[in-house]
Amino acid sequence: MKKIGALVLLMLVFSSCGAAEIEPETTPAATASPATAMATTSTGTAATTTTATTTTAITTTTRTTASTTSTTTSTTNTTTTTQRPSSNPSGAYAYDYPGIAPAVAAVPGDPYLIYVSRDYALPANYSPALEVCVESYPEKIQMEAAAAKQYKAMYDAALAAGAELVPYSGYRSIARQKSNFDRLIQTNVDRGHSYAEAVNLAAQEILPPGCSEHSAGLAMDITRPGYWDTREDFETTKEFAWLTAHAQEYGFILRYPKDKFARTQITYEPWHWRYVGVGPAKVMKARGQCLEEYLGIA
Repeated sequence: MKKIGALVLLMLVFSSCGAAEIEPETTPAATASPATAMATTSTGTAATTTTATTTTAITTTTRTTASTTSTTTSTTNTTTTTQRPSSNPSGAYAYDYPGIAPAVAAVPGDPYLIYVSRDYALPANYSPALEVCVESYPEKIQMEAAAAKQYKAMYDAALAAGAELVPYSGYRSIARQKSNFDRLIQTNVDRGHSYAEAVNLAAQEILPPGCSEHSAGLAMDITRPGYWDTREDFETTKEFAWLTAHAQEYGFILRYPKDKFARTQITYEPWHWRYVGVGPAKVMKARGQCLEEYLGIA
């Protein structure tokens, strides 16, 4: 009896302990910093696949794998699938966006004149050497090394004149650009546009992944103190006035002017300044040309 009593007591003690708590497979993402929030004009993640299936019983299943993103909506009689672009092993993108099929951009003898747009994507192996533009800002925004040095010189000259050219968004990875582009497409779809219309409208504001000057390290979105955003009324600031008068002296041009949409196919962006080198920038400024006109691109 003593043995049986001891055994029962031992079983009671063991059962009261319970199972050990299991650690989650992933930890929650860290809160985004202002530098990350900044890039909603431009953030990114590696290409993933999400498949969502909705039936008439309103059952939803989400699954993540490693390549194509597709959304499947099925009822009793119909199934619609929308394909999205995915990354190739080479690091380039397989473009499934309707109406967008960029050729690979040639890297010219002067690499600062490389032309990327919705029609020309960076080579898959393009990898700029990066430097921080202005160390005093905690976000540590980067550009291609030579462009970063020229930006710092321009920043110092403007600051001496009473204008603070806050570096807002410089280099962006292709994955980050893809995230921004896909997000804007979804916003346009939510506004009632077809997927093809949504892609076309998005490409007038944010270039597709691989097609952005930000991914080449040659573009900077510039703002001013108190503006942690890109806004068209930046054109009314003393910072914009200073840039309009002096940016070419440091190799920068206003990339998407108000009166050049027919050539650039990008809406007016007073905040977006592109590094092309001092010589070309001065010529474009003197002639009133955008980059397409200077390079003779139709």
